[in-house]
Amino acid sequence: MRHEMEENSFRDACAEIARRHDRERYLACLYAPASRRDALLAVLAANHEIAKTAEVVSEPAIGAIRLQWWREAFDGIEARTPRAHEVVLPLADAAAGRGLRLDRLRRIVDAREADLADEPPADLDELDRYAAATAGELHAALAEVLGGDPASGMSAGTAWGLLGLMRAVPVLVAAGRAPLPAALLEKTGISHQKIRDMGASVHLSAAVRPVVERARGHLAAARDSAGFRDPAFRPLRLLADRAADHAARLERVGCEPFALPPEPAAGLAWRYAARVLRYRLGL
Repeated sequence: MRHEMEENSFRDACAEIARRHDRERYLACLYAPASRRDALLAVLAANHEIAKTAEVVSEPAIGAIRLQWWREAFDGIEARTPRAHEVVLPLADAAAGRGLRLDRLRRIVDAREADLADEPPADLDELDRYAAATAGELHAALAEVLGGDPASGMSAGTAWGLLGLMRAVPVLVAAGRAPLPAALLEKTGISHQKIRDMGASVHLSAAVRPVVERARGHLAAARDSAGFRDPAFRPLRLLADRAADHAARLERVGCEPFALPPEPAAGLAWRYAARVLRYRLGL
């Protein structure tokens, strides 16, 4: 009885982490079959815990230790000796019974090493590789848990990552991060320090628009793939359509992240419900 209560507690903890910190993906995963939901939420919770590393440590060395902890946690899952941790134990269940490949999460951990440095990506291709190794691998992992097409997940997830970085430029730059590719900034004569100092008065469209266009290309590739309309892929199709929403919002403000208005929290659940209904009708 106690063991069952602990398992329920761990599952609830993963759901709460995803709900509080990754709401758009969390709501999409609620449209997955009930038998897959716990595994999906465990993956989302693990991703959040890994992704927040740079935000919660005071120096890069401590961040590196935290990321190594996750590598060792994955090793323990594979050795069938998972750590007694509220996210690791549900993740072990996902790996054992739902087809989760931990190598995808390892690649996310490796990519997050870059967050501990202040260096911007050299160019758009490097930023693209980072988005693929983080959000792309995450969406591919979710696709595998769902029994969907991981290649479609990788494409749509990479777009999600690129657009998320552009939407978050004001917050990231204020926190000392450097999300915009150096090659694109050099063409405009802008630096991350100038953005930090001058904020919304700096025009960023020349650096942001190519990233949005690259994301649009990944979304098109996802939609053209054979597995995109598979019922098993519907939660990730929701996220692909949501990524297109984010691209459109950026384009409406001229690809100026500082000009993005706050997005109302209400209404997303209804939008997802309407879209799933259209999917079921074959639209």
